[in-house]
Amino acid sequence: MYTFKNTEINNKKASDFETKSLLYLLGMRSDSEEIEIITVDCFNDVTGSNTDFSKLWDVQSKNHSSLPPSKIGESLSTLYDNYISSINFNEYILFTPKLNREYLVDSSLNIYSYENINEKQKKGIEKKLKEKINGDKSGNTPPLFLDFLSKLCFVEDNKRVSTYIKKISRFKNKKSIPEEIYDRIFVEIRNAQASLKNSYIENEKINHPSEVLKFNRHITKTEINTLLISRLVGIDVFSFPGIPFSFFDVLIGKDEEERKDLLQECNENLSRAFFDKNGCREFWKVTEKLMNILKEKPDDSAFDVYSNLTLAVNVKTEYLTKETLLYMISLVKAGLANAD
Repeated sequence: MYTFKNTEINNKKASDFETKSLLYLLGMRSDSEEIEIITVDCFNDVTGSNTDFSKLWDVQSKNHSSLPPSKIGESLSTLYDNYISSINFNEYILFTPKLNREYLVDSSLNIYSYENINEKQKKGIEKKLKEKINGDKSGNTPPLFLDFLSKLCFVEDNKRVSTYIKKISRFKNKKSIPEEIYDRIFVEIRNAQASLKNSYIENEKINHPSEVLKFNRHITKTEINTLLISRLVGIDVFSFPGIPFSFFDVLIGKDEEERKDLLQECNENLSRAFFDKNGCREFWKVTEKLMNILKEKPDDSAFDVYSNLTLAVNVKTEYLTKETLLYMISLVKAGLANAD
């Protein structure tokens, strides 16, 4: 049985720091591909999970201007609570600003274990953490205390907000997108994250971590990627109302039923290419090349763009058929035109 404690209530604005820690999980780790769901202010500030909740990445984020050893120790208490709880977490991460380099054995590292903390600072950290756990100054060593410390991962924030967005984008040429667009996407994700806190779950209990989904305090990687691709293109690719203007040429000579069938097929193919794990990377690659082509020749017809696109990219996924690509080209043309 797991009981939610110290959750925030009606917090109207999630900090940039918590959003950075969310995006760190999704795009900056060697195992980010495994993380599909992020819960917000449930187990901790943010917690990543794979699809079936058999693997959890727990993050406590602390954006203090100064983090002396005592404050670090205090910040570790929620991670310790999770370590000794009934739920197994794969990672215990403290996400912080850049620590004083004198605290570290190897000051060149920005991601490191507890062993990279100097002995002097360890004493201060452990003293305060014991006080926080025990509720007194007895100095008694709590259960599994040293085991917990050996499992810790410290991650220092040393990136601009836009960098976190760029890392989850699969575009290779990140400089082709204006910096302010990435900044706006970051703010949109931050606001979406904040809105998830507008509910009361204090003292609620669950038996399995997957039960957290019933509280609707989560966001999925797919939702963030969908938002990202839609904002970069300029429209909601997956629920465009109507027919993009450039696609009318493809529909010439077809009756009403044939048009409806083709539009439905194109929409379904786009969704399959994007939401399928194997096809997603291909979708990003094609979209990036398509946007670059259209920025150079925005007035080209959909058919001309299709010719240039297929010359530049070897489209491997079966879902991106000729008609689907023409539809996608028409959507991106409409989106880029609206952005002007």
